[in-house]
Amino acid sequence: MIEEKVSVALSKRLIKNSFHTGLALAFVGLVPFAFNFLIARTFGRETLGTINISLSFCLMITAFITNYFGTAGTKFLAEYRGRKSIEHFTFIFKVSFVGPLIILTVIGLILALNLEFFSKSFSLDPNLFNSLIAYTFIRSYYIIIRRVFYGIDLVRSYAINEIISAIIMLTSLVFVCYANRPDLLIECYLLSYTLFCLLGLRTLLEKFNSITKEMTSNEKFDWKEVIKSFSHYGAISMIGTVASTCTGYISIIVTGIYLAHSDAGLYSSVLAIISVLMFIPKLFTQVFFPEFSKLFGKGDKKRIFQIFNQGTKIMLGVATIVCLSVFVFSEEIVSIFGKDFSNGSLILRIILPSLFVRMISIPFVSFLSGTKYVIYPNIGGIVILMISTLSWFILVPKYQLIGIAIGYSIGIIIGIGYQIVMAVLKIKNFTINYSN
Repeated sequence: MIEEKVSVALSKRLIKNSFHTGLALAFVGLVPFAFNFLIARTFGRETLGTINISLSFCLMITAFITNYFGTAGTKFLAEYRGRKSIEHFTFIFKVSFVGPLIILTVIGLILALNLEFFSKSFSLDPNLFNSLIAYTFIRSYYIIIRRVFYGIDLVRSYAINEIISAIIMLTSLVFVCYANRPDLLIECYLLSYTLFCLLGLRTLLEKFNSITKEMTSNEKFDWKEVIKSFSHYGAISMIGTVASTCTGYISIIVTGIYLAHSDAGLYSSVLAIISVLMFIPKLFTQVFFPEFSKLFGKGDKKRIFQIFNQGTKIMLGVATIVCLSVFVFSEEIVSIFGKDFSNGSLILRIILPSLFVRMISIPFVSFLSGTKYVIYPNIGGIVILMISTLSWFILVPKYQLIGIAIGYSIGIIIGIGYQIVMAVLKIKNFTINYSN
């Protein structure tokens, strides 16, 4: 009877967190889509390509920082919350904020002192450089604070702050487009992220005492051991996740370097559609990853297996419906960006198989990352980047933009396929314990 009540309580909390996450991610998905849509309709493919090449460069940098401090922070905040260890929890909380500040300051100085080199090497607009440095800093903290919210189970507070900042972003974007000021497009993001960070910090400070009041002191606390575990997990997570995440950013940069900026604009519109379609997978990831970590900290293998099993069935059904629908209506979907974008339907269809694989992999990757098998999703991430990069060298000279899309899909299918296989092998350990 007690187990049933605990199971029901867990299910209700996951549903509640999923609902709040869904609301937040609806706005998170809407913002980049609206950004690409309004730029495409107002300023055209050339401007869209120029802006997205610049943002992709920044996002590559932030991916390193947020996946080191943000992912490790979420994992250990949730795990030590499960263990109710106040020293460990507080220490990780501080590291999650202080560490990025040091790294971002160094990166900002390097970028500022080498403006000409980075502009030429990555086909960046030098007039945007100050905005890009600020974007790198603010975007990093936006992601880190967002992940801290999930690590300490403040999903509702996160959703409220996310929605408010997204509304400000969309409002400012409409004004910038109406005023015909393409030079202020990145500032729309800066305004939104800054507001989210301020609201987030206020919420975290207000809630911190209530979160830690039931935690107990641990005499075995050793900050060196905590740093060692944090660094080990963060480094492994960063290498693989960055390799996987940056594949999309690099594909835009490669398009800008070897093809025209207008081609980068067309390709960006397709990736904007893909980002909207990843709404549900992101929802599952943000809810289930910290839950796996918390249950792993408690040693509750039975419920880890239950969540994994239910999530896999749901994602398989959702992925099938979504990808088949998009394949059938791909031309109509892409054409909403304008007549110049209608030939992007083929690019969208080429990328769809990789989207399907990404969607069904969410429970597998969350299980591996949230327990003790984080090395495997990160090996998969490295495989994605290596296969995609090799494919681009071979395909882009002959097939151009189609070659970019094919290389992107091949890398993801092979790399994530590896992650799924490893998760199936490792979940057997939990299945055995569950049966016993």
